[in-house]
Amino acid sequence: MATKEDLSLAQVTALVRLNKKLKSLPKVRDGKQGPKGEQGVAGPKGEKGEQGPKGEQGVKGEQGPKGVQGNKGIQGTKGAKGDNGTQILSGSDKPQTKQGVDGDFYVQKTPLTIYGPKKSSKWGEGIELTGKEDKRSELTVGGQLPGASSSSGSSATVSVGSVTTGNAGTNASVTNTGTSSAAVFNFTIPRGADGTNGTNGTDGSDGADGATGAQGPAGNAATIAIGTVTTGAAGSSATVTNAGTSNAAVLTFSIPTGATGAAGANGSDGATGAQGPQGDTGPQGATGPQGPAGSNATVTAGAGISVSNGEVSIATDAVIDGGSF
Repeated sequence: MATKEDLSLAQVTALVRLNKKLKSLPKVRDGKQGPKGEQGVAGPKGEKGEQGPKGEQGVKGEQGPKGVQGNKGIQGTKGAKGDNGTQILSGSDKPQTKQGVDGDFYVQKTPLTIYGPKKSSKWGEGIELTGKEDKRSELTVGGQLPGASSSSGSSATVSVGSVTTGNAGTNASVTNTGTSSAAVFNFTIPRGADGTNGTNGTDGSDGADGATGAQGPAGNAATIAIGTVTTGAAGSSATVTNAGTSNAAVLTFSIPTGATGAAGANGSDGATGAQGPQGDTGPQGATGPQGPAGSNATVTAGAGISVSNGEVSIATDAVIDGGSF
């Protein structure tokens, strides 16, 4: 085999031409990326998402007009009669036990004596108003009363002046506003205790509704506006607060977060979708491993030229492109 020192100019020229020949041979090129494969089967349906927050509560409607008042029911039954009030009795003789009731007074004309008030169905001892010293008990006697006189004279007169009712539980009193010979008694007699209230009568049935009255004039229109809306903690109560006035309401809302809903069941597999369009050419793949050594090439560039183990041998009598060295 010729060495570099053995090559003549003609051989070098032949090598250069051979090199050009080798470079002109077609090179193995990387294959283009194939068409995009068909779309795979759709995956299972995902879990159901959390439930959204509860919507805002609507505004409360206006209150309806008040209904017409029904007719007055029938009057209930009359209650039981109360205890009798105190009265003043009179007569020529002493009072009898059967006369009057507890609390009454009795005036005996001859001699002029006052009894009372009657207690426990007894009149007790009377107070003689002539010839004896005044006696006082629960009965108050005031003013001048006729006294004893040794001389004969005209008979004294007694008349009743005013009779007033005192408060229940107070003492009775008799006052002479006249003279010793012409007495005028003013009585103050306490009122008897109130009787027990009678049983209430049965309520009367509701009367028929009256005719609807004429509609009143239209009032000023109220306004309602939404203020702030905040999200409260899950499980808390929703609140609505009026931060305005009754005629210009500004409603602020606090709405709790809804609880997480249960996961929904997996949906059935969807139908196979249509084949998608061919994708763009992918990036160049990594360099593959080195292949096995190739066999010796056969070169027909001319006679006397051979290639072995990647080295080119040119004989001295080699013929290249129809010429020779």
